[in-house]
Amino acid sequence: MNYNDLLEAHLRFGTTKEDIIKEKGFEKIQENVVLAPWWRHNMFENQNFKIEKINDVVYNITYEDLTFSYIEIHNIGASAVMDYVLALGVTKCKNIIFLGSTGSLDEKIKIGDIVIPKYSICGDGASRYLNKNLEDELFKKEYPAKEITKELINLLKEQNIKYHYVPNFSVDNIFAQFYHIDKILKLGAKTIEMETANLFKCGEVMNKNVTAIFCVSDNTILKKSLYSGRSQEEHEYRHNVRYNIIPKIVIDLIKKLK
Repeated sequence: MNYNDLLEAHLRFGTTKEDIIKEKGFEKIQENVVLAPWWRHNMFENQNFKIEKINDVVYNITYEDLTFSYIEIHNIGASAVMDYVLALGVTKCKNIIFLGSTGSLDEKIKIGDIVIPKYSICGDGASRYLNKNLEDELFKKEYPAKEITKELINLLKEQNIKYHYVPNFSVDNIFAQFYHIDKILKLGAKTIEMETANLFKCGEVMNKNVTAIFCVSDNTILKKSLYSGRSQEEHEYRHNVRYNIIPKIVIDLIKKLK
């Protein structure tokens, strides 16, 4: 399937590109888009950024001579993110930087650490809707765009920022994932989250440059899950990375994309 197949299906049932843009409030979307399922735009408020609210989901953020769009979806999971990502295909968006949390499946990947997914293994059901016959995508590897991810990794190296570049697994449900951790580990995953296998497949279908930056929220292997076990020190370290380090990484990456 390609992106035109999706647009032709919309048109068949009466929806134009302009209708999609209007429905999503994407009239002022920039070429560079930062997309987050849950993280709020206020992570940029203490960084001398000018923030313009476009609607309840879209914010245009300016730093010096750079302006990018920030989409905060207020929801998690592949199906929720997919609707917004695919709609970006009818805008002038060229590059998508995904920001979100991930769980660690490795003792060496600590809470608060930065992770760049080498690829994401599909564990979601939404991705099959990007196949013509709804073929299952289970356990298929999806990759971020090469060049933008290379730029991101080079940036982290240049600035001596600690990061992990590892395989990721994209799951559909948090509560039930623990029963399947042994299987997910056998697949080679070092982290686990909910959106990026689908995100990377969407990027390929739309021919957009897509990459992702994770901040580790929990560590299942060390019994520090979203439900229990995390210390105040770990929360504080993660907060510092999320609000002080990642915004700078974002703006420096966008500078490289000019």
